[in-house]
Amino acid sequence: MGDLEVIQPLVSISCMTYNHASFIRTCLDNLLAQNTSFPFEIMIHDDASTDGTREIIEEYVSKYPGIIFPLYQKENQYSKGVRGLSSRYNYPRCRGKYIAICEGDDYWTDPLQLQKQVDFLEAHDDYVLTFHDFNIVDHDGKVIHENPLESHQKRDASQKDLICGDLLTMTLTLCFRNVLKEFPPEKDKVTNGDTFLLSLLGHYGKGKWLGDVIGKAAYRSHTGGVWSNLANHEKIPRQFNTYYWIYRYYDRIGQKDFALEWKMKMLYIVMTMEGGKIGAAKNDDQQENKLQRKAGWKKRLLRMVLRISAP
Repeated sequence: MGDLEVIQPLVSISCMTYNHASFIRTCLDNLLAQNTSFPFEIMIHDDASTDGTREIIEEYVSKYPGIIFPLYQKENQYSKGVRGLSSRYNYPRCRGKYIAICEGDDYWTDPLQLQKQVDFLEAHDDYVLTFHDFNIVDHDGKVIHENPLESHQKRDASQKDLICGDLLTMTLTLCFRNVLKEFPPEKDKVTNGDTFLLSLLGHYGKGKWLGDVIGKAAYRSHTGGVWSNLANHEKIPRQFNTYYWIYRYYDRIGQKDFALEWKMKMLYIVMTMEGGKIGAAKNDDQQENKLQRKAGWKKRLLRMVLRISAP
């Protein structure tokens, strides 16, 4: 065991989990099935699960003590309002030259995924990350949405694409250089840290699309999912929040051109908000009240954007 513990991994896999007892075995089995020519480690963070997830993780740790390294929270950090859990608790523990991401309810399908991603990054210093395709699956792993990425997103990403959020993907397909040793305080305020992560990584290189050589990963949509369980209209304020704090970051450090890009994204969200039905209502009065609240919310967001001084 001592020899295993001192092996330097080339890749660290960051796995965040909470109440994933129904899924964590599938996730870990597929991570451990990666066929690589290099050592890797799995840094798993459990946010005080209550459904037996921790016990399953402990079972795997006992079998793979030199590969799986857990961190167990005593209290659920997310419910306490703590954000940026990966960058706060997992990334600082990652020893690898590269970091890959797979949350506890998702899973990979290609046993050569890591090998293909690392081979590319090792040969191309001007790229900071690689990404590929995925399917959305249900609770039981059945595909419910194949190829959800729009065709214009299935391409290489320039540095500007990454910095300005013009090309996004699911983080479970990412493998990136472990170059971010500190994160700005604004990242801890966003509700979608993945978008911020990609923007920060863009300062270190380009992104390579490997969807034509790597099998699709599986993003699980289920009732316990923090993001997948949200209705579309519930995702809008979270996107706005994320764009706002990325704007604030670039404005603070004096990168005005990038700040302007994110300000325009905020404006676009507000101007394209749908004004139709936002959910079932028992009667017309309730529906009208909901629409009025949404209209008022839209006006407040628009005023917020307009108050921001132009970079």
